[in-house]
Amino acid sequence: MAGKTRVSLSVEADLMKEFDAVAESLGHPTRSKAVGEAMREFVSTKRWGMSKKGVVPGVILVTYDHHARGVNKALTELQHDYHEIVGATMHIHLTRHTCLEVISFEGESERVRSLAKMLQSQKGVLSLKVVTAPSM
Repeated sequence: MAGKTRVSLSVEADLMKEFDAVAESLGHPTRSKAVGEAMREFVSTKRWGMSKKGVVPGVILVTYDHHARGVNKALTELQHDYHEIVGATMHIHLTRHTCLEVISFEGESERVRSLAKMLQSQKGVLSLKVVTAPSM
């Protein structure tokens, strides 16, 4: 295993089952190959997003467990704390327990990254993705 590192991690059983099913359907020969690809995509996406400068428009997609204590209030308060960049939000019920919040923004990239980091840190947030559009 030259040049490789063995890791151990804990993930929810349902997520692992879903990950394995997707990896198999894409033809990945091993879980390690699929995890490596997922990690490369994560690094590439996050590095690109962190390097953006200036004013950027886009949306933040936040999936969360609305039963988590205080998550609704925390997400709303953060949007008000960043009122100068948050334009609008849309709330979508995905399942009995999960919701998707679509938060539109336009503002300085540093401020957008700060908002995304604060949202991601909230208890009950399951996933977060920032999608930016080209500035015109």
